[in-house]
Amino acid sequence: MDDERARAPSKDRTTEAERLAILEVLTDVLAPPLAAGPRAGQILQRICTGLVAASPAIGFAYYVVLDEHAHELRPEFSAGVGAPDMRITRGQAALLWVIARERRARLYRADDPLMPAWLQSGQDASDVVLFPFGAPSAQGIGVVGAREPGFFARVGLESFSAFTSLGDLALTLRALALRDPLTGLPNRALFLDRLIHACAHARRLERLLGVALLDLDGFKLVNDRDGHAAGDAFLQRVGRVIQSSLRPGDTLARIGGDEFALLFADISCLSDLEVLCERLLKVLREAGLAPSAAPGLAITGSLGVTVFPLDDSDADTLMRHADLALYAAKAGGRDQYRVHSVEFEEAAHRGLEIREMVRVALGENRMILYYQPIVRIDGPVVGAEALLRLCDEERGLLAPEAFAGVLDCGALACALGRHVLETAAAHAERWMVSGLRTPEGLPLRVSINVSAAYLLDPSFLGDIRATLARHPGLAVSALEIEITESAPLRDLGNVHQTLRACLALGLRVALDDFGTGSASLTYLQKLPAHTLKIDQSFVRGMAHDAKDYAIVSAVAHAGHLLGLEIVAEGVETDRHLEILRGLGGLCVQGYAIARPMPADDLPRWCRMYERRRGAHS
Repeated sequence: MDDERARAPSKDRTTEAERLAILEVLTDVLAPPLAAGPRAGQILQRICTGLVAASPAIGFAYYVVLDEHAHELRPEFSAGVGAPDMRITRGQAALLWVIARERRARLYRADDPLMPAWLQSGQDASDVVLFPFGAPSAQGIGVVGAREPGFFARVGLESFSAFTSLGDLALTLRALALRDPLTGLPNRALFLDRLIHACAHARRLERLLGVALLDLDGFKLVNDRDGHAAGDAFLQRVGRVIQSSLRPGDTLARIGGDEFALLFADISCLSDLEVLCERLLKVLREAGLAPSAAPGLAITGSLGVTVFPLDDSDADTLMRHADLALYAAKAGGRDQYRVHSVEFEEAAHRGLEIREMVRVALGENRMILYYQPIVRIDGPVVGAEALLRLCDEERGLLAPEAFAGVLDCGALACALGRHVLETAAAHAERWMVSGLRTPEGLPLRVSINVSAAYLLDPSFLGDIRATLARHPGLAVSALEIEITESAPLRDLGNVHQTLRACLALGLRVALDDFGTGSASLTYLQKLPAHTLKIDQSFVRGMAHDAKDYAIVSAVAHAGHLLGLEIVAEGVETDRHLEILRGLGGLCVQGYAIARPMPADDLPRWCRMYERRRGAHS
């Protein structure tokens, strides 16, 4: 009896010491600062390591994070014996889902016939406890195994309840870094992780995996018309619409702005993938996504897709290939999909070569300006458009068609823009000083094409002011900047503000290639301008196409009503001139008047033109 009394306090002290050791693990885990991010999972790893070290009775500890998109589950964080090599199939994970949903711990003994086989495999444990944690959107199971029978009953399951709460916290912190806060969809980091696992699954089952990037066409106008709050609500709705059209097992992520990424899993053949792409674009097209405050605004999607393992690349390369296909879909007219091919990769390499060619030519002062005169129909010269050319040692003088793909590429676009601005201003100043003017005594107007990238760059207005300061002999009104719809399509609000600033400085503004884009009427309404240039494709076709004539006539009439100067580009024949005379008050530009010429030839051409005009009047 005395021996039993002596042993009882000792046993109680041992149990209490074990409880304190477990609680010390909790203290150690909470000691370092916690932060959102993928590294929040280290909380769970410290728990596993700490529990195994806290008591020799604990043989192993690990956490399984439940992911509905995973094809099999493996312990992400573990310590002890047996857990790292374990794999749990979807079928075996069914019990885990039930436990997580019930939110209560379960204790299994080694001889329990209900213990799942995957818990027994490779593990030396008498008792095993499963602790659920997380929320419906992100769930997990903590598993702790004890070598000593009755360990959990003696220490008490409540000693482990804090670790369940820590699991909740860890998943919450990780979700903050792996989910898009606006839509709740996976972000780029989580998407790439799922892509890696999906590739392994597709290879193992010999199935195809579609990796796609989706970009919304016209989204910028939603923000411009209705504000960013409406734009955010719009993106949330897009996410719901797309998600509702996907199959179970597919993944949708928002990876930035109006760009989404998708995984089409378990594809048996390419035709099935094509059906999925067409269905997705149709859903976007027919969903009526345009906000009520933006009637007539068509919101569609462009989709770029690559197919693993036909495209047997790593995750980053698959994303790059999908992006190349997306670029091809947009360049092809939008509201369509393209599947990556070798041609896209070759085109990308050609683009890099052309960019380097232009960069070197710019540094060697081989990017020069030619000028094409603009005249009033049967009237005087009013100006000239500056057209960029590249002097190549082997191929001679190259027109922009040979390097158009780099004219709107980031830093190079800005460097080219500065070069054109400075060169054109210097020429215009020289012409003014030499006395070259229109018959009305006005300075000859020089039109300069400005790329979207340069117009939207913060340095643009500063460059304009600096250029004007360097050329005091130049009348500011002699410079006219031409923009196409690509700039306002990117950011209508900023473009409007920049153009207003240009007007305040005294520059003229022209809307170029008018009529080619779906948003042209919006730009005509929203953007300040002096000149409207009708795209040459309509002008050239109007001699034999009644529809093209109707478009040219309508644009000219609308421009006149708005008090704009109208310039018809691409006037190549006397027949074109004859038709345009009937529209009244137009300016014209094209081969029927003159071909582009070097800057030194323009003054002589203008004098000859005026002499011929005077002789015919």
